[in-house]
Amino acid sequence: MKKNNTLAAMMLVSVFVSMAFLQACNVSTANLSDVKLCTEKNSSNVCDSDASTFPSSTPVIYCSANLKNAPSGTKVTFEWKHGSESLGKADVETSSGTVVSNFTTNGAVEPGSYSVTVKINTDNSTPITREFTIE
Repeated sequence: MKKNNTLAAMMLVSVFVSMAFLQACNVSTANLSDVKLCTEKNSSNVCDSDASTFPSSTPVIYCSANLKNAPSGTKVTFEWKHGSESLGKADVETSSGTVVSNFTTNGAVEPGSYSVTVKINTDNSTPITREFTIE
């Protein structure tokens, strides 16, 4: 009898631990696609073309992406970097559609390698990084 009580107690603890783990996870079916960089957005607030090199005189660089299967209140983070140095993050809260961030250079940044990483703020999201060059 004691063996059965021990087994039942272990199963009960296992159920509670599993429930706590699932509540702590932040998973989603939301996904990102078509991440583009540009200097001008179209009337739908999206980059029509995709660029990987920009002149140093470029005042603003935009990053747009399609967000699908996202409920209202989904958070997407854009992190802009020069090499490994973070230049700042922008959090966008939205639902499915287009998400956009911009990097304002005012034409006064040093030439080099830059990147932007776009990530849905969930545990199962894979970040997308786009590298670009300012000449």
